[in-house]
Amino acid sequence: MKKRFLSLLCVLALCLGLLPVTALAVDAPATLYVGNNQVIVAETVTYWSTNDSGELTRVENATDASKDWTVRYNPNTATLTLSGATIKGGSDVVSIPYGSGIYAQGSSNQPVTLTIELIGENTITGTFGIYVNAEINASSYGTNATLTIMGDNNGSLEVSGSNNGIYVKSGTGNASLNIKDVAVTSSTNGDYAAGVCVQSGSDATSSPKLSLAVDGGSLTTSASEGNDGIQFYVGLSEATGATTSLTVSDNAIVRANGGIKASRVDEPTPSGTGIVFDGNKGTVYGSVELQKDLEIKSGETLTIPEGSTLNTNNNLTNNGTIVNTGGTLNGEPDGTGKIE
Repeated sequence: MKKRFLSLLCVLALCLGLLPVTALAVDAPATLYVGNNQVIVAETVTYWSTNDSGELTRVENATDASKDWTVRYNPNTATLTLSGATIKGGSDVVSIPYGSGIYAQGSSNQPVTLTIELIGENTITGTFGIYVNAEINASSYGTNATLTIMGDNNGSLEVSGSNNGIYVKSGTGNASLNIKDVAVTSSTNGDYAAGVCVQSGSDATSSPKLSLAVDGGSLTTSASEGNDGIQFYVGLSEATGATTSLTVSDNAIVRANGGIKASRVDEPTPSGTGIVFDGNKGTVYGSVELQKDLEIKSGETLTIPEGSTLNTNNNLTNNGTIVNTGGTLNGEPDGTGKIE
């Protein structure tokens, strides 16, 4: 009888060992605040609702299909889903945490990755709008920091901060922001702040890579007068070999009102397939077919260089100047602007 019982225990242990185990995403944040709440609760998916004040309340017994949530966090994929959410951080950097609308921090010696999935129209405000941070404290650092914002074609996000609108900071490694198939607007009214800042940490001493990629959709940034729409910043002046990159693909449009700047590192030369406005000067890269309305405003220029093609697809209004330096323009723009 005892042998039979032990045999059953062994079989049971073997069967349990064969069951699938849910593993948390390796690079998932150790801390994730959305507004006034830490949304990481053990290893479970959590659901939340937001009110007009931007505060979160946990929704118990919710499901993906239920309509009673606007914020969902899945720690197994490190994905934060926003569905028509309004999120507000504090008005001061001493509030929880650092006044950010969304704040993600990693673990020591580990990368931190956060994916934000958008459904419908969403709004985030705070001292920082979104802050992804791999630099923990003066004696503890993570490595890479990565933020990806994605969703369906109708997904949109408006972010604003009295400091940086979107802020991605590495620890000892690289920092990257990726936007895919959604419309993101990020702004700041703060001094010395940027609409979007991609920064290497103060302990990234070797060759940190700072990158921004927009694949489909759009990114529009702005800052107060004299500050940068998009900023790449190396946190340590002694860092050697730091690089920057800005890539567009799938007809993406980037508008950096206030310009694209870099500190302690060279500014990136945009590449890929899309349109990039650096301040009031836009350039077509590759073969672009406009998917949504684009206006060249008065005082703005859009250059179509040799080897590039712009198909207006009846979506272009030109109230500024189109400068064709050997490229191809297909379609007749609307508007009162000129073509040179």
